[in-house]
Amino acid sequence: MTPDPTLPQPTAADVCRLFVPTPPARALLAPGLAARDYFAALVAAGHLADARRVLAHSLPPRRAVWWAALCLHHAAGEVPFETPEEAGAFDAATRWVVAPSEATRRAAEAAAWLAQPTTAAGVLAMACFLSGGSVSRPGLPPVFAAPHLSGRLCGAVVYLASVRFDPAKYLRHLRDYLAIGQDVAAGRNLPPGRPEPEPWAEPRAAAPDPGAVDRLAGFLAAGPAAGERRPGEVLYTLGTGGRS
Repeated sequence: MTPDPTLPQPTAADVCRLFVPTPPARALLAPGLAARDYFAALVAAGHLADARRVLAHSLPPRRAVWWAALCLHHAAGEVPFETPEEAGAFDAATRWVVAPSEATRRAAEAAAWLAQPTTAAGVLAMACFLSGGSVSRPGLPPVFAAPHLSGRLCGAVVYLASVRFDPAKYLRHLRDYLAIGQDVAAGRNLPPGRPEPEPWAEPRAAAPDPGAVDRLAGFLAAGPAAGERRPGEVLYTLGTGGRS
């Protein structure tokens, strides 16, 4: 994974705190090892599922969503989306990637629920919504999803894309999709458009949104990334902050 000098470079240990590596993958960890070098070692050793997770958690949210969208677009070319809601969720996700804003992020959330938490397109759209900003209803005090959840969902989408067609060749597809992700990480295949930061103001006089945490937990529990939750993992924080 060639580093992009414009991005922070996490260590392998930092990334592995966000998921549970398999025992063979954990054996490749070393003190001070960069995530990019760990990724390369995992790919070389054939531990592709672990490599997928490392890359998904190493990328900034917008690049992670773009990578997942590229993979799902290719897979959907082989096996098309089954419902208009799935196609709508994919479109909402790509609109957010091209023009990240509070409006496109909220639209992605709505589309994710319509497409259902069990579909790849629904998971992709929810990854956009969890990329930053409050998950409370607009105008209510903020609840923030844990920063790693968007990447986790993007990694799940890449997995779902790799098994969407000809599942017997899953590892071949996944290796191809990891190569796409490497290009995104290196800055060679970036999403179109240019994100423009928006000010995000915390509401000051409103009742808390009691359903925000339940909605977040419900979507995650129903979706394909549910099994990747770590024991005692924090899913959200309360308080002030802004979109990232």
